[in-house]
Amino acid sequence: MRATRGNSNPEDARRSASHVWRLTVTLRHVSPTVWRTILMRPETKLAMLHRYVQAAMAWQAYHLYSFTIDGREYGTPDPEVDAGTKTYDARRYTLARLFPRIPAVFRYVYDLGDHWEHDIAIEGVEAAVYRKQYPMCIDGAEPCPPEDCGGPSGYDRLRAVLANKLDPEHEQMRAWASSQSYDGRFSAQSATWAMRDVQRGYR
Repeated sequence: MRATRGNSNPEDARRSASHVWRLTVTLRHVSPTVWRTILMRPETKLAMLHRYVQAAMAWQAYHLYSFTIDGREYGTPDPEVDAGTKTYDARRYTLARLFPRIPAVFRYVYDLGDHWEHDIAIEGVEAAVYRKQYPMCIDGAEPCPPEDCGGPSGYDRLRAVLANKLDPEHEQMRAWASSQSYDGRFSAQSATWAMRDVQRGYR
């Protein structure tokens, strides 16, 4: 996916440390819509953005990922996997370097098997609050699908089974969902704590 960039009164993306960026992450192809709005420093590298998004969405970072920005793929380069293509090292690129002007939208894919597609919109710049810790999740909706549930179609099936106590698979699927920490709820505060655990090196 080619990143879309604002060209009407664009804001200079290279802000000082007194500013943070507001990003909204939206999971595609699921209903109801799963989304998170987070505040983050523009000097955050893509590899760390991946980890923060994983924490905010409640993914577990078990699988490979990629970002697509202006037709380029960013992730973890692997010569055996990337034959015939080029993957740019996500550890070497900051948001500010890749997006000199905002707003912008780019694509993030997690788990190349289940293929969970996300749109990440860099929406604007906000003043950082003195002594406030970043990143943080300030808003969002809906729980994240559990890992390895079969992509959007598998998640649709899981939700249908969990909603129908008469379904013969209900108890089995309910137990499995519980084992994956899927409880059907979302909390911005819990998402923030999860991102802080990443920052502290706990996940």
